[in-house]
Amino acid sequence: MSEANPTSVPVDIDDGENAFPEQLTATPLRKYVVMVGEKKNNKWICSFGCRGDPYTGTYSRIRAHFLGRIPGMKAGGIAVCSKVTKSELEKMKQEEDGAKRVFTRKVSCPAVQILPPTSKIGVMKNDTKIISDMFDLVSRHDIDGLIGRFFYGCGIPFNVARSPFFYEMVRGLIEGSKGYKPPSSEKLRTNLLDKERSKVDRALTGIRDQWPTFGVFIVSNGWSNVKNQPLINVLAVSGGRAVFLEGIDCSGDEKTGVYIAEILLKAIDQVGIYNVVQVLTDNASACKRAGEIIMERHPHIFWSGCLAHTLSLLMKDIASSHYPSLRFIGFLYKKAKGIVKYIRNHSMVLHIFRKFSALDVIQVKKTRFGHHFVVLERLSKLKNHLISMVLSDEWESLKNGKSTSNLSHDEVKNTILDADFWLKLKLVLSFTRPIWKMISFCNSDKAIVGEVYPRMEDMVNFIQLSLVDRVEVKDIVEFLVMERWRKMNVPLHLLAYVLTPFYYSKKWLMSSSPTGDKRAKPHADPEIQKIYLDVVDRIIGNSVEATRARVQLSDFVSNTGIFARPQAICDRDVLPAVQWWNLHGAAAPELYSLAVRVLSQSVNTSCAERVWSTYSFIHSVKRNRLNTDRAESLVYVHYNNRLLTRYREDYEKEYKDWDYYVEDDMINFDMQQIEDKDFSSHDEDDAAIPSSSMPNPPQVTREDGRQPKRSRIA
Repeated sequence: MSEANPTSVPVDIDDGENAFPEQLTATPLRKYVVMVGEKKNNKWICSFGCRGDPYTGTYSRIRAHFLGRIPGMKAGGIAVCSKVTKSELEKMKQEEDGAKRVFTRKVSCPAVQILPPTSKIGVMKNDTKIISDMFDLVSRHDIDGLIGRFFYGCGIPFNVARSPFFYEMVRGLIEGSKGYKPPSSEKLRTNLLDKERSKVDRALTGIRDQWPTFGVFIVSNGWSNVKNQPLINVLAVSGGRAVFLEGIDCSGDEKTGVYIAEILLKAIDQVGIYNVVQVLTDNASACKRAGEIIMERHPHIFWSGCLAHTLSLLMKDIASSHYPSLRFIGFLYKKAKGIVKYIRNHSMVLHIFRKFSALDVIQVKKTRFGHHFVVLERLSKLKNHLISMVLSDEWESLKNGKSTSNLSHDEVKNTILDADFWLKLKLVLSFTRPIWKMISFCNSDKAIVGEVYPRMEDMVNFIQLSLVDRVEVKDIVEFLVMERWRKMNVPLHLLAYVLTPFYYSKKWLMSSSPTGDKRAKPHADPEIQKIYLDVVDRIIGNSVEATRARVQLSDFVSNTGIFARPQAICDRDVLPAVQWWNLHGAAAPELYSLAVRVLSQSVNTSCAERVWSTYSFIHSVKRNRLNTDRAESLVYVHYNNRLLTRYREDYEKEYKDWDYYVEDDMINFDMQQIEDKDFSSHDEDDAAIPSSSMPNPPQVTREDGRQPKRSRIA
């Protein structure tokens, strides 16, 4: 049997009585031209007679003559044939596509089975299927390669392949028309973007419909983009679902309390005045002033400061205090940062350190929540590894040098081997760990407002216990906690605490506080009672409805009336607060509506931080020509589409965490850059509490010798 031509595949074609073999070649369009002259000259004349003079060129120019030039190909005197009919042109395209499918990836193609001419029927049905399947397989490989090239060439993260939007796009291309032409960049950035924003806006209707029931809190935050243009974004959050409303370019405007209040009042009107329960911002003085203006205009709306930001500022107060008994903390943190910088800024030191530890030291920015604790906690975990490193021969072989922290090679070693350094670090961690745990607890979109007050009390109690032998330090830290707490404006937190069913359950009341004191029902504290009753009147507004709500509240706190059912009492320590009210509170409509709206609130601005991450992802250095309006539209579509995907029916099964960048090792670095801009002016505005304002608390003892319990946080 003769060897087959490597550039052709023989196939039997059934043509009635006379079956004949046809060669499927890699150059099917060559049969439509007549080669002239010597073969090596590559001169040819079109068989359709469009021109008398011959053309010069290889097969790529023959293809360009009939099917047009591929992108990037020079004309070179080759014109498209004007004599080819539409049907003939379509036939040529099919022949060329068929040849590409077979010969583009010859290595991966399965061998084509060649049958002996045993009958006039030609190719049997099964063998036709083999060839067809081979074409489909090659086609799938080609398409996979094109998609991969798009991802690699455009620098698209791999997790995008898990996105529901990616699958919907591919499905649309498969089911769409054969002659589909992709949209131009101009269309993508204008008409299509506007249409997509309208679609997203309509898709958010289901979430907006729940706002009257669960209430809304408005979140705002400030930032600067890659062009250093100041921006303020505004979000509406309800039941843990944060909807991006708009981003405002503040260039040329002074960000005063009045200016910020105008932005927030506009958002309140957009959401619905009576849908809004609170406005949540950071603790800058301009934001506080904006909150006061809003509460004067709409008395039923409360302003609250971000709890995570407040606690982070508390850490800053402790670390930067000039009070004599706390001054050692600042020196300790400076030494800890010096160790971290020395290790990270010297490649050889870092190389040696990684031989002793699988964990790296952490270098975080000042604007990161609780950054003091993060640095010290990691050093504490690495204590033994650091000691082993500085005692090793490799450490001694290094040349002396200095880091940006001005710690020399020997000073780093002496600090690590200093037992007093580690004792002080352990002490600082003991009373800052409760603060860090509280930051971690509240730094989410979840509706946890009802749990804030008791957890804050427990935080203070844990701090007291950790400093039982350091009375002076304990009194100052407790004073700093109270000052920051009072600055937050917390009436809504107290009402939420009163309305949380768990804190009336036997499980809670029979437990003890960290200091050993018995728990009490939330409403039993006279100070809390005075505040939360005023809050009820403010939110409801109507005096008749407020009176009915107070009557129903009396039944709730005493487990009487409609709340005396055994199921309702039993479920207090089992069901989450909002779920409990949905199940057992409908018989008290005024109180039920109030409880669900209040308990669905959050206590921080984490959702706003994620929007800035989205901004930096979209409006990057490479895309710095985007104007603020188009960037805002892109953020609106991107952020809200990600929110909507989380409520798809197939999210848990098919697309869960599709937008989590698992391969991005630089996420901490990126977030540090974002946080550098965030709160940069706010921290300066909200200065630390001066030590001169701290009173010296009288040392009074009880009859049993114990220190008296501090006044409650309220």
